[in-house]
Amino acid sequence: MRVPEIDTPALVVDLECMERNVAAMARFFASRPAKLRPHFKTPKCAEVVQRQLAAGAIGVTCAKLGEAEALAAAGVRTSVLIANQLIGAAKLARLVALAKLLPELIVAVDSAAQVDALDAALADSGARVGALIEADIGMHRCGTDSPEDSVALARRIAASRVAYRGVMGYEGHAVLVPDAGKRKELAESALAQLLAHVRALRAAGLAPEIVSAGGTGTFEQTGATEGVTEIQAGSYVFMDGRYLDVRQDFETALTLHTTVLRRRGRLVITDAGVKSLSNDFGPPRGADLPLRVVGLSEEHGHLLIDEGAELALEPGDRIRLLPSHGDTTINLHDRYYAARGDAVEAVWPIVGRGRFV
Repeated sequence: MRVPEIDTPALVVDLECMERNVAAMARFFASRPAKLRPHFKTPKCAEVVQRQLAAGAIGVTCAKLGEAEALAAAGVRTSVLIANQLIGAAKLARLVALAKLLPELIVAVDSAAQVDALDAALADSGARVGALIEADIGMHRCGTDSPEDSVALARRIAASRVAYRGVMGYEGHAVLVPDAGKRKELAESALAQLLAHVRALRAAGLAPEIVSAGGTGTFEQTGATEGVTEIQAGSYVFMDGRYLDVRQDFETALTLHTTVLRRRGRLVITDAGVKSLSNDFGPPRGADLPLRVVGLSEEHGHLLIDEGAELALEPGDRIRLLPSHGDTTINLHDRYYAARGDAVEAVWPIVGRGRFV
């Protein structure tokens, strides 16, 4: 199959760009104490993860239990960190079952109640699950509020069937800040908070084996910070419109291909609406043409050609769009078309799609 033969709307991966992105991130970590545990929530695809692992990644980060289950079902049996809190008997039963399939499974915790529930779920199971204490270092979602809280929780974990592994934090409020100086300042402040938790845990005789943090926007700073052992970057593998406004050291490897249905002067109507494109980070834009998305209905994209630009677009012509947010756009699709140049080499299932439970 050739790329122009793909039915639209469709997600197309440029293999050469993706491979260079994977290689570039691997080179950064090859000679550093910190290592890469890439986030599955971006690609949601076993074939992509296999390439990241082959390049040196030490495991995978998942946002949800369902993602980790999908990855295991696809045959990827590696060390997995679920960087989220799991609440409720149903999820804990699934977690215990998954732990029996993986060589290493770690979850985030931030309360004694979670530790106690996980401890009870592990009773007589024969399964082993590790825990990272999540510290709130600026996102103000989940996480312990102080180093003292982290120490108390570490002691609770150490007295349970759960394996105490360390601490994590996420400077997500910094990763998408376009100004490099401001991004660095916010990241430094967040990392200082995380390392305060690390120092308190060490002083209490509970030195963390794992200190996890970082994203694509801050990986080079976080990954070079003494004391940080793992980075959870994910978007670098494809990049998207929002991240390309922040940094240009990775390439655009993912585009949404759509077909022109109608043209009305500068306004072009295509077959890709909100069922195939997300706009939570703002509208997508043309990947290689001077046009922008000005509206998305269920089945249609409304694109406006830049004023003064001469484009001979007619019904049946194809347009490549750059998603503004890769993670949420990918979640709308069942497959990628992996292409090298104009040739489709493979069709990859997006096994993590919809796995938000």
